[in-house]
Amino acid sequence: EVIRLPGADGGDGTLDVLRDAFPNRRELRVQDALGREIDAAFALNADGTVALIESAQSCGLARLPEVDRNPAVTHTYGVGQLILAALDAGVREIAIGLGGSATSDGGTGMARALGARFFDESGAEIHPAGETLVKVRKCDLSGIDSRIAQTKFRALCDVMTPMLGPEGASRKFVAQKGGTTRTMYKLEEGLAMLHLAVTEAGGRGNGLEPGTGAAGGLGFGLYSMFGAELEPGADTVLELIGFRDLLDGVDLVLTGEGSYDHQTEDGKLIAALAEDCKSNGVPLVVLAGEVAADVNIDGVTAAFGISPYGARRQDSLNEGKSNLQKHAAYVARLMANRS
Repeated sequence: EVIRLPGADGGDGTLDVLRDAFPNRRELRVQDALGREIDAAFALNADGTVALIESAQSCGLARLPEVDRNPAVTHTYGVGQLILAALDAGVREIAIGLGGSATSDGGTGMARALGARFFDESGAEIHPAGETLVKVRKCDLSGIDSRIAQTKFRALCDVMTPMLGPEGASRKFVAQKGGTTRTMYKLEEGLAMLHLAVTEAGGRGNGLEPGTGAAGGLGFGLYSMFGAELEPGADTVLELIGFRDLLDGVDLVLTGEGSYDHQTEDGKLIAALAEDCKSNGVPLVVLAGEVAADVNIDGVTAAFGISPYGARRQDSLNEGKSNLQKHAAYVARLMANRS
């Protein structure tokens, strides 16, 4: 018997994976990470009291063609529009999946959509995004929608990295969002300036809390300005889809990952799967496009790279499905021979 169970960690696909828990979908037009109008959606639970928002629906990297990916200019305004729509729906709690973003604006775009204002050293109001965060000297949170304070926020973080510091959002993720080394340092400086302005205005935190770096600092914006709880998204998703209840009597868990590397260790879905599988004595095998040699996640029995040695990246992507099927068959035969 094979049980197929889609998973997510707060990033792309979270809305679809949790369709049973949040069956009522609402569609609307919002801004993407470059301010262009796109279709997006959020979902409500059965009684309409809790909303689920996937931030990647609006500011996701996958929403942008590769040529447009640049964290120096992208923003999270569309996430704020999704939150506003959820508030208008009358919910008491909002869970926001963080991951797969094209942004590194510390949540300023989201906050602006809900009434926050940001100012430069001359006192002029600015709309900071990416590199222009370095201009922020002051912020005013008094105009934030009053319903925010009456609503519980949960940030489902795909990674539990901090916003600032050597392991912070800019240093770890800017390159994969299309940024250069120069951009990385500029964004890091800007996020630090944002932290100073927000805390001076009454926001909480120091930017070093685990999860504040998720989605380019969107975790910080939610935590500091909206009072959100930061939690590993993978743990929450696995709980909601009933993964742990299915482990009793299971012979093997087989899962996949684009790149099995050090980011995988930091709150990603596989790290959560590994912890649960180890606790239940179930072997876990990972099939990945790439496997870093120096990664060893406790609870992962084996990790196999499915791309042929020396293959070009685009060729590996084009042949991804067939390579995945082939290696899954290898694992299945090993299990059959063992029994």
